Amino acid sequence: MMKSVNFRGASGTAYSFKRVNPESPWARESGVALFAAPDAFGWRIIRMVEVSGREHDVRPLWAHADAERYGATAVFVLPAEGRTLRRGILSDLSEGLTPVCATDISLAVAA
Repeated sequence: MMKSVNFRGASGTAYSFKRVNPESPWARESGVALFAAPDAFGWRIIRMVEVSGREHDVRPLWAHADAERYGATAVFVLPAEGRTLRRGILSDLSEGLTPVCATDISLAVAA
């Protein structure tokens, strides 16, 4: 199920995410994850999180479970190394996509 989908941030930059199976080990690589639900015009972004790639970091998994409560059925992942890069991408996307669940946890530092 590795389909590419572009999401555009407020800056106009298009980020190419891969749709992954929610049951796969998507949280093991560092990057940015979007949880979305289908709607009439494509995808409605429910929540976005930074994924540190650390072995026992369960924050992305809890964020996914939370997003499912709001109807998210799809997981999209963009590999990105470095906390600064990931946070920049999240900030740009947050301003451009207006996720349903916009919380400070989405931008939490993944040390």
